[in-house]
Amino acid sequence: MKGLLSIVPKYFDWLNNNAPQGEAEKYPETNSEFESSIPGIYISGDLTGIPLLKYSVQSGVSAIRNILQKPKKKVKDNLDVLIVGAGPSGIAAGIEAKKNGLDFLILEANLPFHTITSYPKGKPIFAEPSELEVDSPIQIKDTTKEDLLGSLGSVLKKHKLPILNGEKVESILPSKGSEPGFTIQTESGKKFHSSYVLLAIGKSGDSRRLGIPGEDQENVFHRLIDPKDFQGQNTLVVGGGDSAIEAALSLVDVSSSVTLSYRESEISRPKEENKLRFQKAVQENKIQFLPNSTLEKFEPKQVRLKQGSKTKTEKIDSSLVLIGSEAPISFLKKLGIKIRSSFNSKEVLGFVSLFSFALFLYFGKASFYAAYWYSWVALGSGIVFAVSSIQFLFSKETFFAWRWRTFKNLYLVSAALYFSGVYLSAKYIGFYLFGKYPSFHYTVLYSTTILFFGIRRIWVRPTQYIKLQTITLILIQIFPLFLLPEIILPFLGDKGLLGPSNGFLLTQVFPDGAYWKAYGFILAWPLNMGVLYDGGITTFWLVYGFLMSFGLIPYLVYKYGKGAYCGWICSCGGLAETLGDEYRNRMPHGKLAYKLEHSGQWILLIAAILTIAKLIGSSGQFFWPLEFGADSVKVYYDLIVDLGLGGVVGVGAYFMFSGRIWCRMFCPLSALMHIYAKFSKFRIFSEKKRCISCNICTSVCHQGIDVMNYANKGRPMDSIQCVRCSACVVNCPTQVLSFGKLEKNGQVLDRLKAVL
Repeated sequence: MKGLLSIVPKYFDWLNNNAPQGEAEKYPETNSEFESSIPGIYISGDLTGIPLLKYSVQSGVSAIRNILQKPKKKVKDNLDVLIVGAGPSGIAAGIEAKKNGLDFLILEANLPFHTITSYPKGKPIFAEPSELEVDSPIQIKDTTKEDLLGSLGSVLKKHKLPILNGEKVESILPSKGSEPGFTIQTESGKKFHSSYVLLAIGKSGDSRRLGIPGEDQENVFHRLIDPKDFQGQNTLVVGGGDSAIEAALSLVDVSSSVTLSYRESEISRPKEENKLRFQKAVQENKIQFLPNSTLEKFEPKQVRLKQGSKTKTEKIDSSLVLIGSEAPISFLKKLGIKIRSSFNSKEVLGFVSLFSFALFLYFGKASFYAAYWYSWVALGSGIVFAVSSIQFLFSKETFFAWRWRTFKNLYLVSAALYFSGVYLSAKYIGFYLFGKYPSFHYTVLYSTTILFFGIRRIWVRPTQYIKLQTITLILIQIFPLFLLPEIILPFLGDKGLLGPSNGFLLTQVFPDGAYWKAYGFILAWPLNMGVLYDGGITTFWLVYGFLMSFGLIPYLVYKYGKGAYCGWICSCGGLAETLGDEYRNRMPHGKLAYKLEHSGQWILLIAAILTIAKLIGSSGQFFWPLEFGADSVKVYYDLIVDLGLGGVVGVGAYFMFSGRIWCRMFCPLSALMHIYAKFSKFRIFSEKKRCISCNICTSVCHQGIDVMNYANKGRPMDSIQCVRCSACVVNCPTQVLSFGKLEKNGQVLDRLKAVL
């Protein structure tokens, strides 16, 4: 037993292939126009999640241009727009506002360009991405901190913008009464009224902390201003990004010794120029590098750290903890702005509503074929759904916000009412719409939902890859997964066009008119257990099922990755890539989420045992106990896995936890393909030199993959979880990611590009 238990973690380690498990960074939610969850409040600069000066400038310009397209809400004594923050983004926005004749004001908590002023002396500035042309008088070029400040100061002097320095915003509230706009109050007590607000406050003010003893001592710093402050000291730098590397390099000529501690085995995140300079300094013994080390305690003249399995003490006079900065989440939450992957009371209520509807939906359609208590579960959950939806239905945000949101909500409400009417009339009145059970109408809704949201996906993400992928998913769902089993085959059967009753089609493929077996042409074992697990299994389905699950799918995964099936064929993936497209950044990250990824492997094991027992048990009278035992367990398998996890949890978690919870965590076919994916040629390649470590690729990954960690190491992404959805490739601001294959002679990029 101990030997078996020791094999399990080794198997999971083999499956993981040392995949990174980083978190997705938290940023405020914004739409494509830089508008936050509060209509009228816009966000630009670093808070959009892209830490590049060029993008900060361009986002400020774009935000003002988007505001110009909005309805005029001019009220006497109101500003047109109030800009919070006088960094590159805020100043660029101010210049654009002045050019267009807007009445505006800029509030700055410190002085203009304060963050850049606080950079270390001589810090190099990189004008990335090189191909981005900024439509503003503020031009970012490869230079140093001092030269950049000189250039920015000249632009600011030339344009003479209205700026109030030393005014830190305390609150932003909707104006009282019927007046449109906002009332902005600063800590000094001043009040301003504005139709629109643009937050360009950046994120560098809140430094990340290690959270260990002694971090608040006078000799522990979280920002480097002037390297000369550490003259003659033994200095420790903690971190592995550009800020930490640049700080360590700048200290080499002034400190007695420079030590850099980093939690990972190698430095991978910095820009290539910084990395090469750092490696040279380490080789020349100018910097002591401590990889795989974590700080445990700061003391007045030393630090205690753990490197590998050993704990040691280093003599250190001063320490610089440069592990990045946090977005001002508490301030944004105070304003009421929605933060990605965070949940408020309305969303929790929405989750309860959707989850109860999923219970009602799946137990309702199953109640016509299963135990009587299913209908009681459906009725109870239906009542909970109706009660919890009242606030949603009468909320102004539901139908009178963005046009797409209104259109989407109307569709979802109509779909819910349609199924409710179909189920209740069939169950309690005996009226079957079109003479069909609710399961038929469920399939209708499933298909129309993929069509409806698929069209929207193509509209907002019109890459050639997404167009082809989405159209393929729509066609597969409508024809082989709806029209064929539900309409075409029953029609042909009724007309006697499928051959004689003792013919091949009606004995081997659809025995006794079991047209539902047509789903098995697309949905393979063990996602569709009925392909191989069936008391009346025929030679056709036995052969086809084995060829599909252990022949065709392994070949597709080997050539194109797991996503060849999950992202292009499967109906679960079809719904996730369409209905779930807007909720990609809801996928949980963190240790618990990564542990749950292995749940599907256990479900796969149970499915395999049940199927083998069924096939052996039905092969002869002598083995009937195996078949009886398998059938007894299969009842619970269907309830827990198919109905519970695949149906209720899979759909009920859509708007709260992303559309691929089932695919990532529990699907046994996905788990089988994880094994195949270990041998796949498919990779996502990255141009490491251009990666800016913005974390956007990780945050939009439907499968919770830490894509950024692969990218900034230049490691070809070989995660078994990838479903080729292309979200990371499409959303990468510097377009450093590409689909391809790892061949013997090196990497080969796909001909079908995933970007525009």
